[in-house]
Amino acid sequence: MSTRFDPTPAGRRVWDAANSLFYERGIRAVGVAEIAATSGVAKPSLYRNFESKEGLVVAYLNEHSASDLHIVRAAREAHPDDPREQLRSVVSAVADKINAPVYRGCPLANAAIEFPDRDHPIRRRVDEHKASFLRGLAEIAMQVNADAAQDLAFSIAMLLEGASCSAQIFSRAQSARALIITADAIIDAYSAA
Repeated sequence: MSTRFDPTPAGRRVWDAANSLFYERGIRAVGVAEIAATSGVAKPSLYRNFESKEGLVVAYLNEHSASDLHIVRAAREAHPDDPREQLRSVVSAVADKINAPVYRGCPLANAAIEFPDRDHPIRRRVDEHKASFLRGLAEIAMQVNADAAQDLAFSIAMLLEGASCSAQIFSRAQSARALIITADAIIDAYSAA
């Protein structure tokens, strides 16, 4: 399965259309013909850029994973000597995403729901990306509480996933606000331990 993304003009149009359609409607609900029609790009050009729909899905997942990992890197750079603020910065960035009017959940979590078989290549890719994000949180958490770093990182990750889900059911604003308040309490609790 290729992970290549060739941003030719046609590839960019395909990417923009697929990214929007996958996020709005789901990966399985969107076919290659619809992506081609929406992008105005012929199917052969789509295949030249991405080889297959699965290649396009992998590029989609990689892009959203890179965005999440960027949040962790940016938090570390913004607060190099304060791991508690690094965690709070990650939480705040995710809360901002959740509170956006176009938010429809975490694209990676949405893909995990669509592909529940953990042996499916797309699901394996989602799991790899989520594990990378969790490792990034754990690296920060190690500086907050070395003895409970994995528990702290997992607690924050679980809270982020839960807030993402609750934003789809309840108020986005309330979910984002509760995320920040609860994360602060968890970070403080592990800092004091």
